[in-house]
Amino acid sequence: MAGEKIASIMRDFVKTLETGDVEKGLSFLTEDAVWVNPDGTFRGKDELRRYLTNMARTMQDVKVTETGNGIMVQGNKAFFEHVISGTSQGQRFEGLAMCAYEFKDDKLQEVRTAYDRLLMAQQAATGLGKWLVNIIVKQAEKGVR
Repeated sequence: MAGEKIASIMRDFVKTLETGDVEKGLSFLTEDAVWVNPDGTFRGKDELRRYLTNMARTMQDVKVTETGNGIMVQGNKAFFEHVISGTSQGQRFEGLAMCAYEFKDDKLQEVRTAYDRLLMAQQAATGLGKWLVNIIVKQAEKGVR
């Protein structure tokens, strides 16, 4: 499959995450697709449906913006550097994410996502939770700043 076709499929898939269209999102995945990310490992369309449904329910105003390296394709594999932003539980969030995609024919077979969960927690936490998260961040940055 040509690199530009893979990039186009990735962009179309990401649009379904922005709009919360779970069934359309699932149409981009193979039956045995796997998505590994900081929230866990989700295997097959049933688990992925639950994961995508939860994401659509808990995140609003989602926007994915290509940044840095953008999309790079090699064979049936691709890398996507982007910023994801939105609202969750009434709190705005924004963070850098990196995704590795593997394709089988014209469908996504595996997605591996990495992002900074501590940064997300720092943005979303309130009250005592915010105080605790900030203590963790200060410890991690000790001697660096």
